[in-house]
Amino acid sequence: MRRTLLLKLAVLLVFIGVGAVLHAKTKNEPRSLYTYSFGGIEDMEVGDAVKMLGDLGYAGIAVEGRGEESLDRLDQYYQWSERKGDDFEVVNAFMAHRFSQYGFSDDAHKAAIDRLEGKDGTIWVWVKDDIQDGSITDEKVEAFIRGIFEYAVSKEVKVILYPHYNTFYPTVEDALPLVEKINHPSFGIAVNLCHELMSDKGDTAALAHTFEIAKHRISSIIISGSQIELDRTSVVTMNKSTIKSLDNSEYDLRPFMRLIKESGFEGPIGFINFNLPTKPEDYLERSMKRWEELCREVGLFE
Repeated sequence: MRRTLLLKLAVLLVFIGVGAVLHAKTKNEPRSLYTYSFGGIEDMEVGDAVKMLGDLGYAGIAVEGRGEESLDRLDQYYQWSERKGDDFEVVNAFMAHRFSQYGFSDDAHKAAIDRLEGKDGTIWVWVKDDIQDGSITDEKVEAFIRGIFEYAVSKEVKVILYPHYNTFYPTVEDALPLVEKINHPSFGIAVNLCHELMSDKGDTAALAHTFEIAKHRISSIIISGSQIELDRTSVVTMNKSTIKSLDNSEYDLRPFMRLIKESGFEGPIGFINFNLPTKPEDYLERSMKRWEELCREVGLFE
């Protein structure tokens, strides 16, 4: 009787031990990584892009949302996401807006928001004053973004203000006052390493300050490889300096990733792949391998 009881107890302890190991392995999965629908992916059939990203271990994609062609592809990505379930997510739609080109019309934003309705959708917004004659004021930009936000809230869509070098809000510190002023759980901010680097906010102390002031508003975080010394000849050369595959980064990405870990942000991380020089399957595979290595080094897990 006693031997039987001891045997049962031993079996139970084995199961508990196996369960603990499996739980530890689950907890030690690298944080999910997604990418954008450019960098050569825009030239692929949506189904082929989804298969490639899934095979390489990417959790999803951020998709361009301006214009009917982009919206059609956005719809297709959502259809594939529904088929794939938790294995593939449309993380965000994104929308750049030049006032010289589109004025203060928010029709394109509303069209994208309509497509995101009912999908727990999120839209990234950034705006550029390339008129620079004084006609684009803080008050007008605030009213424009508020209009987009209010429409999005009516459709239960989240909005993220996306700081972007050479735009109206180049850094998190520039964009944060408006996010704080609107002060709504469906209106957050993105931290994008490449744009902070271009704006001379990329050293560890500056990034730590950025994370500290924005920690309760962060809704997206984006990473990329970078040079240490940037080529500041033009915006194009700045992009090339700060948007590289993760394995091709002279800049040490680990301090930035430690700040992600310390911030408490629990969502997937974006890898920006704008105009990378090789085929998507090449730079994406190399970047994912390096991402997994970095996650293990820093302890950035799901």
